[in-house]
Parts: sequence; structure tokens; C-alpha cells
Amino acid sequence: MAADGGPPPDRPADRQPRYRVTAVERMTRIPASTLRSWEHRYGWPRPSRAASGQRLYSEWDVAVIRFLDRRRIEGMSVSQAVGLLRSAPQVEDDDPARLLARLVAAVRDFDEAAADSVLAAAEALGVEAVAANLVPAAMAAAATPGPDGTPVEVEHFASNVLRRHVLRLLDGLPPAIGRPLLVGCGPDEQHELGALLVTLLLRSRGHRVVYLGARVPGPAMERAATALAPAGVVVSLTMPESLERAVAWTRDSPWWSRKPPTAWWGGPAVAHDPALAARLPGELLARGVDHGAAAVDATITRRR
Repeated sequence: MAADGGPPPDRPADRQPRYRVTAVERMTRIPASTLRSWEHRYGWPRPSRAASGQRLYSEWDVAVIRFLDRRRIEGMSVSQAVGLLRSAPQVEDDDPARLLARLVAAVRDFDEAAADSVLAAAEALGVEAVAANLVPAAMAAAATPGPDGTPVEVEHFASNVLRRHVLRLLDGLPPAIGRPLLVGCGPDEQHELGALLVTLLLRSRGHRVVYLGARVPGPAMERAATALAPAGVVVSLTMPESLERAVAWTRDSPWWSRKPPTAWWGGPAVAHDPALAARLPGELLARGVDHGAAAVDATITRRR
């Protein structure tokens, strides 16, 4: 703390104390008494103190609280969850590049425990940082061809480890209410990590998302949209053949010629073949999951 009770000028933005305990209670749904108990018994979270002695929590503190609560819900004791936080060197908690390097090394070595340790440390930085930056970068690095070609086994292992972590983050978010957004993968599209990341980012921004998963046939997507009357439909397309099938589906189905909900189409296939993707009805999301989630969020927010 600085002499006037404020943070030192070189403190990272996510460590700036800004939330009183009542605000943290609303954000996390965890009582102030529980937060004080965790602080006294386990040393986490670590709020700053104002000149008046009042606790002030940073974005990082809130992320730590959510991490501890998610592990508790999963059946882990708080002391065990704190142990996960302490297992990663503190110098790396604020360094995304080092965290990414450790995570990529772990998945290339098929070291699930090491990958979980890195993801636990990264989770304290917040859902947005993990979903928008760390997971996509780790997946891209794992899929990068080496001297002997693409390491398919490493890519599959990384995908499974990262998918499990994203699902865990989703389970820790509070339920949302309101008109839903429908998210799923295109016809015969089995790569669902991108769709899961968009779902996580939208859920973290308070949207109610109905996630349909991988390989959603066109008629199934239409039936779900008809039943739910969603605010929009987000479809993930990773493989070129999935893009081709989606174009054929939207061209041949009379459902799309009526008044379908707003549609967004994203994923590597859209980015790699924008000319073909332009035949799809709706908006194209070709700049990554963070841009895609932000674009969907902005459109829905403008309508409210």
C-alpha cells in the first residue's frame, strides 16, 4: 500500500483494489463471513485495506474467490484448492506468456497434472483471460506441425484437457435468465472447443446460453430455434467440409427463407474461406472467440 492508502503506481490493473465486500458478495454470491473465514484460515483471498481498515478487493481477488468456490462445489476442500493456487510459482501468475509456455510444454509431454496446475494458476487471472487468450493460444501451439508433421496425438490430448477445464469454468458460473442464445457446432463438425469458449465468454457476460454441442444436424438446429425463439444462433465451423455442409443446409432449407433468428457463423473454416462463408445468412465472425463473443454481446445489448 502507498502512504495515502492507495495502491502503488506499478501495481497491475487487475490487482488494483476497487470492490467493497458488499459488492464482492453480489458478484460471487459468497457471504462476507465466509470470505473473512477463508482469509483468516487459508490466507486467501488477500484484499487490501483502505485507510479506514475496510477491505478492498481487486479483480484478481474476485477471480481467486470464484476459483476457490468452484473447487469447493466440485467436492474439493478449500485447503486443497488453496494448495492448487500455491503450487504454481507466484512470479508466473501475472505472466500470460510464461503460463502459456508451461501449458504447452505440459500437453506436449502428456502431463495432465502439470497442465492442471498451470490452468489453476491461470484461472486466478479471470475467465476472460483464460477463454480469450490462454486456451486458444495453447490449442494453436499444440496443433502446430513439427518436423514430422502435425502431432495429432498431442492435439487430441490438449483438446481433451482444455475442454474439461472450460466445462469446469462453465459449471462455476451462476445461472443466467432471459431470452436465450443458441450455440452449437455445424453439421458433422466434431471440434467443439471454439463453440465452448464462445459459450463461456457469453455466459461470463450474463447471457443465457443453450449449448447444443458438436455435430448438430441442420434440422435439429432449426427445431431448437423454433422451440426456444432465441435472441440469436451462433454456429461454429472448424473443418472446411462443415462449412460446405452449412452452406448447402442454409441454401436448401425453406426455414432460412422465412424469418429465422439472427445468425452468427464463426470458426477457422469461416476465416479460411470467406468467399464461401459469405453465402451463409447472417454475420461472419472471423477474428477469434473473443471478437465473436464481443460482437454477439454488442448486438444483443443494442436491442435491449
